[in-house]
Parts: sequence; structure tokens; C-alpha cells
Amino acid sequence: MSASPHRRPTGRRRFALVGAATLVAAGLGAVPLVVTADAVAPADLAHGVLPARDGWAASGTGTTGGRAAATARVFTVSTRAELARALAAGPADAPRIVRVKGLIDANTDDSGKSQSCADYAAGTGYSLDSYLKAYDPAVWGRAKVPSGAQENARRAAQARQAARMVFPVPARTTVVGVPGTGAGITGGSLVVKNADNVIIRNLSLTDVRDCFPQWDPTDGSTGNWNSAYDAVSLRGATHVWVDHNSFSDDPHPDSANPVHFGREYQVHDGALDITNASDLVTVGYNTFSNHDKTMLIGSSDKDTKLRVTLHHNVFRGVVQRAPLARVGQIHLYDNYYDTTASEGYAHSYSVNSRAGAQVVAQNNHWKLSSDRKTSQLLSGDGTGAVAGSGNLVDGAPVDLVAAHNSADTGKKIKTTVGWRPTLTAGLEPAAGLPTKLAGKAGEAGAGVLTETGGKAPAPSGSAGGRTLTVAADGSADHRSVQAAVNAAAPRDTVLVSRGTYRETLNVPASKQGLTLKGATGNAEDVVITYDNASGTPKPGGGTYGTAGSATATFSANDITVTGVTVENTWDRSAHPDVRDTQAVAVNASGDRQKYLNSRFIGHQDTVLNWAPSATGQYRQYFRHCFIAGDVDFVFGNATAVYDRVNFTLRDRGAATGGHNGYLAAPNTDAAKPYGILITDSTISSPARPGTYYLGRPWHPAESAVGRLVIRNTSLPAAVKTEGPWTDMGGFSWKSARFAEYANTGPGAGSGATRPQLGPDQAAAHTARAYLAGTDGWNPTG
Repeated sequence: MSASPHRRPTGRRRFALVGAATLVAAGLGAVPLVVTADAVAPADLAHGVLPARDGWAASGTGTTGGRAAATARVFTVSTRAELARALAAGPADAPRIVRVKGLIDANTDDSGKSQSCADYAAGTGYSLDSYLKAYDPAVWGRAKVPSGAQENARRAAQARQAARMVFPVPARTTVVGVPGTGAGITGGSLVVKNADNVIIRNLSLTDVRDCFPQWDPTDGSTGNWNSAYDAVSLRGATHVWVDHNSFSDDPHPDSANPVHFGREYQVHDGALDITNASDLVTVGYNTFSNHDKTMLIGSSDKDTKLRVTLHHNVFRGVVQRAPLARVGQIHLYDNYYDTTASEGYAHSYSVNSRAGAQVVAQNNHWKLSSDRKTSQLLSGDGTGAVAGSGNLVDGAPVDLVAAHNSADTGKKIKTTVGWRPTLTAGLEPAAGLPTKLAGKAGEAGAGVLTETGGKAPAPSGSAGGRTLTVAADGSADHRSVQAAVNAAAPRDTVLVSRGTYRETLNVPASKQGLTLKGATGNAEDVVITYDNASGTPKPGGGTYGTAGSATATFSANDITVTGVTVENTWDRSAHPDVRDTQAVAVNASGDRQKYLNSRFIGHQDTVLNWAPSATGQYRQYFRHCFIAGDVDFVFGNATAVYDRVNFTLRDRGAATGGHNGYLAAPNTDAAKPYGILITDSTISSPARPGTYYLGRPWHPAESAVGRLVIRNTSLPAAVKTEGPWTDMGGFSWKSARFAEYANTGPGAGSGATRPQLGPDQAAAHTARAYLAGTDGWNPTG
């Protein structure tokens, strides 16, 4: 480490801040464990994007759907005709969001009149009776598929139905149900064909019936009736996220189907099929119930690509294909399977690996009905593989492959795969899945979300809601802020009276939803202060390290801090013997945190915006705050928005054009699209002109590629107008993701050393976009 207080001791800081973020899965090596808020109910699902590392669809450019849609291309639809128009509206490659409000019946005409199978067949010459007579195996035989007049008529009638109920979904599209409206599509098929970057979420998708199944006497030993439509069909699609939907045949179960030629007249095909070299697909938090052929991955044994992740889905009352996987690299983790028969749908198998498919199954949970055996959960053709660990059956660990292979020695499933999952956001032990995915214990669960206004489920634990008071003179419930926090339950309020509180404060993760509030409403009246630095010796030996130097550490999600001052008064000049001079005032290390009308004061590293898991979802919002410092005093790898904040660049005495310090030092993970955003703010300084850099990229790991955007902000003369960005530790600022937009003041500028966002890019770098995450959080008001 350099003796200069301007340089961050990279190795030491990395050790101090980066905790264990891997899960060692037996047989698979180290698999990253990233916990996100995937299952939290949303405020604005429509603009949500797939989180970093959330399955195969997060690979490469990730999956954002229609997030960047202009206002004119955000459609709210309530009828089949409106849905069709919204999906077809040009230009075809422009982002769009289609909000489905209420339940849409796909089998209707443009006026909304219901269309029956007879309506579709009218004028085509097709009738089921004529079709049965023409292709009775006693007449037609079993060696060839039907052809001729009645088959042509069937195809014509089927095409008429398809024109009504098949909805092509173009690239860069989000189709989303409006929460609380019973949003869904009944009888309709969403088809994503040769399109990239699509999101389908929060929809009830039911009863996709083909009025005109085809008889194929060559399908199997006794022939089959085959229908044509899936609720969702991905064909040559890439970067697709299917999230929080429910799939079902209800209200017309297969048990109501007649039998012809000795076979069920099957009017339902797949729930979600992923075929024709589709690739980079994530399917999460969906429910699949009361269905036979649930999910096909791969249209044939010669299909290609097919990298698919399934996690946190519920399969209940499904017969088979959950999924059936061919060829590809399939990751199944944290799914819940219930083999109990439902409405005539009796379990056959859950997962089939064939045609060389390489399936990794981790931490899935099966509830086994009394009529089924563990050996019946997997199936295959003897060429597929299933690796993985952590799977449970009725709460007990099992080796799924060993159970299958002991019962089916002719078609043994292989246990070795040639790849290792790394995109594993939210990977967790299987034991808690039945409760979590059922929507208990404060979780939103799998399937369609029912919240109407984006209110997140209440955290588990105490009901909370109390107010605990603090006063240093003993006139309140507690004398110290920490004592009140210790006594508080989730969602309590700690109300702090006027005064100065010399203490360090720790709000642990268990205090979710806590509010820390200054009683007077004036942040200057309520001051929490201390003076540890990274290099300050600890009483028990060693030093505090950067994160440990914080005056206040906030690790809980959903907290609000308002009307207080938090400061770290450690002084370099008073401690010339200490080389590690980082001295944090606030360590913000939770998700959905709000810091309002408060003051945070320090020198080096005043505010740490930290994501304990580098690729996890940790968002922090600062509004109407005052923040002062001199070196890297806004830094870290979380997603943080500073909205209408007053920053002060403190003067350390440098001459004009010299070197006083740096405002920011992000180390955002490369997989995250958003890092630190400073917007609509004011930066001021008493320092001489040209003595401050706006930022530099902290690069403690190869995956750290800082993201910092400063926009619509007034910059002082202290900012270097030529070259306000600089390198750090040998890592070039040009390799980071730094940009400005529409800044003003004497420190503003442009040119090769000052990258600027274009208008379209700026539209994607807003407080709302940064904070929406997977749950649509929008604290901006």
C-alpha cells in the first residue's frame, strides 16, 4: 500500500469488505450464492429487468425486455384486439411494454364476441365426425399420417383459430400483468420466435385449447392426438425471462377430454416449451399446475444451444416434463415438486434428461405422494446426465440419480456434466422452499403477484410498529441509540431526541423495516459521532478495517434513516502514525434503504454503498441529504442513487491545479448494469480551481468495473475541467463505466476526457431505472 492517503490499500480493503459468497456444492465445486429479492411483490413490474447473475438469461447483455420503451410505447390492454395491436405496433425493433389489465379471452373476435370451435370450422368443410371416419385406423391404417380433404380442412380450421389466439411477441418487449387486476390470458399462446430480449411476467395463462388436434397413428405404438399450442412457446428465442406466472389447464382439465381411436383426444399441448435452438432463458417463480406435458426443452434430439435456468418454480399436479430436456445445459435449482395427483393429473415423472442433455439439479424439494417412489422422479433415454446435490425428498437428502439407476438399469442416467453453473442468483437450501414458495412468512411466493400498489410483504418476525425513544439525559426509553435499536423489532421506529451521541451504531439484518428518525426534523440537531479509522487499533488486537471503521452500519433491508447527522471525525493530522486513513461515517449494506434529509460527514470514505454479494441486489436511495468528504467519499459496489443531494468537496489546501481528492470510487460488478448515480444534485467546494477529480475506479477484483453517472448536477470550479476522471491502482478509468449528462456550473465540460451520455442512454440512467430491481421498488415519490 502506498503511504499516500489518496490511495486505497486494495488488498487489505478487499479482505475486510468481501465476505464469503460461495456455496460449495458436493460434486460441483464452488457455486456462487447470491441472495436477491426475487420474490418480493412489485411496485412497477413493467420496468423491471432480470437481475444480474439470475440464470442463463443474465448472460452477456442480460435481459431487459421493454424497459427502455418510450411513453408512447407503453400499452395497457384489456381485450384480445388491444393485445394483438400492441404487440404488432411498429417499429418492430423498438422497445415496448404491454401491460395486461384483467383477464383476456383470446378466443374472441375484434368486437369481443366469443369464438367457438364451430365458428372457426365454419366454411372450411371440417367436422370431427367426418375426420374420424376418414382416418379410422381400420380404414386409414397406422403406417402414415393423415392427408387429403379432411386433413386439409382441419388445417384450415386450425389456421383460423391460430389467427385469433396466437400472439407473436417481438424483440425488446415486456408483457406484464397489472398486479391486483386478475391479469392473464385464457386460451391464448404467446410465441417468441427468433426474437431477443423478452420478458413475460405476472400473468395467469390458462386453458390453451386446440380445437382441431391432429391424429398421428405413427406416434408411438398406438398413435396419439397432438395439439398445436403452448401457453408460451420459445422458438429460436434468446435472452428470455419468464417470471411469476401461473400455468394451468383450468377450468377444462384433461379428464374432460373424450377418447377417439383408443387414445385421449388431447386438446392441450405444452405449458412452456423452449425449442428450436432457443438460448439464454431464465424461468423463475412460476407455478405449473394441472397439466400433462408441462415443459419441453429441445424440439428434437438434434436441437442446439438450449441453455436454460429454472429456479423457484412450483410444479403441482403435473404429469411429466418438468422439464423434459434435450441436448442443452439446463440448471434446475430451488424448485418445488408435489407429486400428489390433482384433478386427474397423475404424476409419471418430473425431470427427463435425454439426447445428451446436461442437467444440473441443485437444492430442489419434492413432496412425494404415497403412490410414488423416489426412483420415479427422474427419467431418461440412457444418454442424458443429471448432476448436482442438495436435493430433498420429504425433507430428507436424496441421490436422485442413484435412486433412478437402481430401478432402471437399462437406461441409466449419467452423473457427469461438462459445465458448472455460475449464474445462480438466489441459490438457497431446499428446506425452506415449501414455505417460501407458498407465499408464507412474508414471502410473495411463486406465481402471479396479487399486490395492487407495490407494497412489499411485511417482513417475518414481530409485527413491529412501536416507537422507541432516545435521549442522552435519561428522559426517554433509552439513553443510547444502540440500546434502542437492540430493543426494537422489525418495522419499529427509533426516535432520537436533540443531542450528540458519541457511539458506534449497528443496525443488523434482523431489524428489517426499522426507521431511525431525528425527533426535531433538523438533521443538525441529532448527531451520532465517532472517530475510528481503518488503521485504528482494536481493543482485542488488530485494526478495524474500512467497513469496521463506520460510525453507523445499516445492514437491514427496508430501513429509513431521516433527520439525523452521522459523522466520522477521525483526523489524519492527529494520527500521523496511522497509514490506513479510511474512516467511514455510514456503511450502507442492505437493500431498499432510504436516507432522507440527513447529513453524513467525514474525510476519506464517508459513505460506503456496499453489496455483501457483489452481484446481489442491494439498492440505497439518498434524497435531500448533505454529504462531505475529500477522498473517495462515496464508494462501493451497491446500486446507489443520490437525488437532490448537496455534496461538499472539502479543502485540503492544494494549490490551483493541484490535488485535493476524489468524489467517488465505485467498484460495481461488471454484471450489474447500474452502480452509483448522482442526479439533480449540487456539488460545491471551497477548494481552489481544478483540484478535484469526480472519480476513479476501485478495482479490487477482475469483475469490478465501476459504474458512475453524474447527470443534471451543478459542478464547482474545484472540479478539473480537463480530465475529471483518473486511474486507480493501475486500472484505467477508461476501462470503467463513467459518464456525465447535462451537468452545469464552472466545473462542467465536454470532450474526449469527459464521456457524455446521449439522450437515449440518459433515459436509461434515471433514479427509477436504477432502483426498480426485480420488485419494481420506487422510493422517488
